[in-house]
Amino acid sequence: MKHWAGAVALAMLAGCMGLNQTRSAGPAQVYSSQKPAAAVAECVKVTWANVQLFGDVADVFMDKGNPGEFTVYTTEGEYFADVMGKGASTTINYYAKPGAKAVDQRGAVLATCL
Repeated sequence: MKHWAGAVALAMLAGCMGLNQTRSAGPAQVYSSQKPAAAVAECVKVTWANVQLFGDVADVFMDKGNPGEFTVYTTEGEYFADVMGKGASTTINYYAKPGAKAVDQRGAVLATCL
């Protein structure tokens, strides 16, 4: 059991490092919304998990950061969005790893959540 927990922790750490590396290259797109950050993040999570739109790769996760901040990401962090609420507005930084196949499609679906 301890070995399994260690393997999971190591995988999560590697995933976070990958997200930070992708962040350093800058977002593929930046959006803004007047909706609350939590509502936007939940919408992105649900729409990105739509198997009819994206096929069998439908694993989407959401992590909460500081109050009003969320990261929505797919398996292995191939696509992710940092959703940050401040006052009455929300900013969404959308990232995709180099070589990702559905960059524009994921961005277009994300835009429906604004």
